[in-house]
Amino acid sequence: MLNLRLDTIDNPRSQRVRTLVNLSRRSFRLKQGLLLVEGPQSCAELLRFYPEAVRDIYLCHRAPEPAIQVARTALGITRWVHPVTPSVMKLFAPSAQGIAATAELSLLSGDKLPPAEVSEEGAWAVCARVQDPGNLGTIIRIADACGLAGVLALSGCADVSSPKVIRASAGSLFHLPVYSGASFADLARLSEENDGYLVGLSGAAEIDLPTFTTASNATASPLFICLGNEAQGLSSEEIALCNETIAIPMWGKAESLNVATAAAIALHAIASARAR
Repeated sequence: MLNLRLDTIDNPRSQRVRTLVNLSRRSFRLKQGLLLVEGPQSCAELLRFYPEAVRDIYLCHRAPEPAIQVARTALGITRWVHPVTPSVMKLFAPSAQGIAATAELSLLSGDKLPPAEVSEEGAWAVCARVQDPGNLGTIIRIADACGLAGVLALSGCADVSSPKVIRASAGSLFHLPVYSGASFADLARLSEENDGYLVGLSGAAEIDLPTFTTASNATASPLFICLGNEAQGLSSEEIALCNETIAIPMWGKAESLNVATAAAIALHAIASARAR
């Protein structure tokens, strides 16, 4: 048995539920200083890395066992574990798999770029105008899995505090450095000031990924691996600021790859080369 608060949240018109629903909007998240976290995996990572930032936990009636286990962990951190009816949970956290949480927005870095001493080592994934929250969150998760130093979500990207980004990152957002809001020109200056190397993914590039991974530039530090917009890729201006562009070779009839798929292929290949 869980020691839940007795007042079940079942009124879809209550002020609390309206607040939770509105956390899907960036302006409202900024005003309230809160973000919404959905699902057992993301909630578990939140509780593990930022327990002090947790405000409330919402546990759905008849939640699956993984959600109940996370709620048990939460009870050691906060007494604000609220039972919620499935119909109400669906209004504010449709993909919650039985559990959701609110946390202080300040747990996310407000900086646009990492400090110079942080960015000097390792490889970073750079998202340039990646507008789909699912893609951005997935790239954050991939970068984490590949052991990268962090992710830079440049201006024009989806908001990193979006519930969809958090859900797609599967909790990686809570333990991988993610910076957002800088321009590509800002990134280029940071790279130049720290003797870094900017490599961009472009289908029109003459050098392919396997060739790049055998060259010395693949082990440069810092190395910034730039991924472009879903529909347009990197712009000509962004490509001009890169030290080099590379292409992922394809042998079938597909014209292009989804940006998150391209990220998985490129980041894993480059991380493997750096680990050798």
